[in-house]
Amino acid sequence: MKRRSSQKTSENPLSKPSKKIQEETKESNSDQAWRDLGSVMFCNFSSSPSDKVLGFDMDTTLITTKSGKTFPTNSDDWKILYPKIPEIVQKYSNDGFRIVIFTNQKGIKEGHQDKTGMQGKIKNVVEALGVNALAMAAYGDDEFRKPCTGMWDYFTKNLNGGINVDFSVSKYIGDAAGRPASGSRKKDFNDTDLKYALNIGIPFETPEKFFLGERENIPQPGIDPRNIKKSGAALKGESDNSNIAKSNTEAIIFVGSPGSGKSTFWKNYLSNYTRVNNDTLKSKEKCLKTMRASLQNNKSCVIDNTNPTTIVRAEYIAVAKEFNIPVRCFIFRMPKDMAFHLDTLRRVNKHRNHLSGRVGSMPIHKFYKDFNEPNLKEGFEEIKEVELVGGPFDNADDEKLFYSFVYS
Repeated sequence: MKRRSSQKTSENPLSKPSKKIQEETKESNSDQAWRDLGSVMFCNFSSSPSDKVLGFDMDTTLITTKSGKTFPTNSDDWKILYPKIPEIVQKYSNDGFRIVIFTNQKGIKEGHQDKTGMQGKIKNVVEALGVNALAMAAYGDDEFRKPCTGMWDYFTKNLNGGINVDFSVSKYIGDAAGRPASGSRKKDFNDTDLKYALNIGIPFETPEKFFLGERENIPQPGIDPRNIKKSGAALKGESDNSNIAKSNTEAIIFVGSPGSGKSTFWKNYLSNYTRVNNDTLKSKEKCLKTMRASLQNNKSCVIDNTNPTTIVRAEYIAVAKEFNIPVRCFIFRMPKDMAFHLDTLRRVNKHRNHLSGRVGSMPIHKFYKDFNEPNLKEGFEEIKEVELVGGPFDNADDEKLFYSFVYS
């Protein structure tokens, strides 16, 4: 739930005309040269476009470390995960499937691994598989990084010869499926690959199922952004939005985790109220001063902070009482994973300007740890629960990301 903005966003490779991109990449595709777009790089190792695609994650799906360590010690610290992998992949390749590797390699951006070394490693992996393949590696922190679909979108738009993918036969294979520990297998570190497949709409399998034939019970993600409301009243129990703003002077105290959509709600429905926000004012004292100034001028105000505890809220309620002004409380109640999703959008969604920057997981965890349920006895005239409703959106890409899995 992000604000509409008329300000232009930076150019993204996904937005460039398909024909232009295909012309730019034709030479690099034909001679097995790597092409780098700034946050994703790719190389076509003599594979041909096809409507049948077999996509793979790389680490712990096709390969594992020779050292036995979780992370490779160098670009040569790898081996094929299961001995039968090359034979199986070759069979699919011979049956007309295009083999495509989609791998996250954020360590390049963080300086933990060398870009040239990674390119050489991927080339060696493809050679060990004994197939022609296309490889894409996302090393940025944007919509190319799985579970966002930037790599897949770029591939289907620019690198598959204009051929539509047949989802009835194509598959994506990855190890990050959010599975609990089982036997000798450790708990999955996240569920990035599962969410990537769900975003794309492609059938998903783990390497254990695909290569070994093991039965799997894949857990579903805790929250599904595809199910966020697309329209309707923004306050629970209301038929429309006519009761959000009042004609009389009042104060509204927001209560919600970082990333829960508070500032967007103010922008969409209460922009004629003074916004009292610690991120912009930088201190509680300035927030209280701004609130007083607003009420002195008979102008309603919104306390657009997390306000998790009774003690924090009491200071703002006391100021309202000085002016005999009624106070309402709006709670932005949501699962913690939804707050993580909305916060992550601030980082990966470059198709709009955000009112606030990404805060990360720690402040969100702290909010839920400190949270005290608001009560009318605190001095509230009314307590209303906010419904998460998508939009308004700046463009189609903005909307697509909002309803996609972006956090894992």
